[in-house]
Amino acid sequence: MADVQLPAWITVKVAAAVVGKAERTVYRWIDRGLLATDTDGEGRTVVPSKAVGRVALTQKRGRPRGIPTRR
Repeated sequence: MADVQLPAWITVKVAAAVVGKAERTVYRWIDRGLLATDTDGEGRTVVPSKAVGRVALTQKRGRPRGIPTRR
């Protein structure tokens, strides 16, 4: 498998694709303070690419207890 070099900061959409999660999941990580954010020149939210993989590995699968499936 070839090594893919990612930029230091990537969009939430790219981060979600890299770790195989939904964009909403990445935004949840941001809300919980697990990922730092910045804004790129086009006004998009970006996250550090190296941190995304680390956070993804530390998260348990499935829905956290007490979080309803419908709102």
